[in-house]
Amino acid sequence: MLFISCNLDDQANEGLILQSEIKIPSVEKNKKDANFELKNGVLFFKEKKYSGIVNEFYPKGAFKSMSQYYKGQREGMFFGWYSDGTHWFERFYKKGLKSSTHKGWYNNGNQMFLYHFNNKGRYHGAVKDWHPNGILGKHFNFMEGKERGSQKMWDLDGKIMANFYTVENERHGLIGLKNCISNLTLENK
Repeated sequence: MLFISCNLDDQANEGLILQSEIKIPSVEKNKKDANFELKNGVLFFKEKKYSGIVNEFYPKGAFKSMSQYYKGQREGMFFGWYSDGTHWFERFYKKGLKSSTHKGWYNNGNQMFLYHFNNKGRYHGAVKDWHPNGILGKHFNFMEGKERGSQKMWDLDGKIMANFYTVENERHGLIGLKNCISNLTLENK
């Protein structure tokens, strides 16, 4: 006798958008429209929670950002560009909360940040920031919004400024450096 089992639901849904996914209306509005109002973090248009796309432009007309909203909350993509059209950032939202992977770039093309979020809007995974010169400035690790594991920071020249490990919300190691002047030095001046 041979028994074979598989999860048909997973196979059927692979590569498909589920019907329960939120559909953003194709309505597009300019962010500067006087009918927009932000109340307690919820975006309204003419007194109704806004669903659609909000575009922002530079003074000369180039795209600055595009953000999707559903019932007044960010939902889906939020992308930004520099005035010359190069990519500035890409962020994602679910029910108004940060989600997925957020990325940003300096105008020179170097990576600015890379953040990972869980479905509750909390950091989950690597959180990295770079200096404009391309040198990594910060690499922290999170689990469900709390620091966990290796945490490191560097200055503009790549010199380590912090190097510690977080276990059960306690930091162990080189937490950070401060420029301190001892009292003895001050008395001698």
